[in-house]
Amino acid sequence: MQTPITSNLVVITGGPGSGKTTLINHLHHRGYDTSPEAARAIIEEQIERGGNAVPWDDNEAYAGLMARRSIRDWQTGLDHHPRTVFCDRGLPDTLAHRRLSNLPDDTGLLGAIKTYRYRRTVFILPPWAEIYKTDHARTQNFAEAVRTYVVLCRTYHACGYDLIEVRKGPVEQRASQILSRLKL
Repeated sequence: MQTPITSNLVVITGGPGSGKTTLINHLHHRGYDTSPEAARAIIEEQIERGGNAVPWDDNEAYAGLMARRSIRDWQTGLDHHPRTVFCDRGLPDTLAHRRLSNLPDDTGLLGAIKTYRYRRTVFILPPWAEIYKTDHARTQNFAEAVRTYVVLCRTYHACGYDLIEVRKGPVEQRASQILSRLKL
């Protein structure tokens, strides 16, 4: 049984390099509460500590850390109720990562996705070749970013969310699209 959807936690998702974090940071600077991306933080922490829970070493451990961090971030975001919190990705992103990596579905994660619900409307940023670049934590090429976008769409739909694609453009326009849709 799914729990009621939490209306104050709004997910912004998309493949790597689509401008999510820039958009989340922009919303934060405009005074909105935000929750950072768990995946990138985990990679940076693991690199700094010399850990192996990264996608290119122990992907199963990395996915587990992503799920636990996403649950913690959800719980922290709920503390802000009724204020809107913009989340840089959500739990279904971890499921999409597992599927992209050909890891088996995790029953604990599937249960968590049913328990820890976000606002039904999820904003997804499409792949954008002109702004895409790799770095120490983002090692996927652009074709993988496109594939990630497709799997994210399928995963969020399967988890019961409605996706709104945020048009490419300056960050101010992207933020306005979201805020207008949410009537904020």
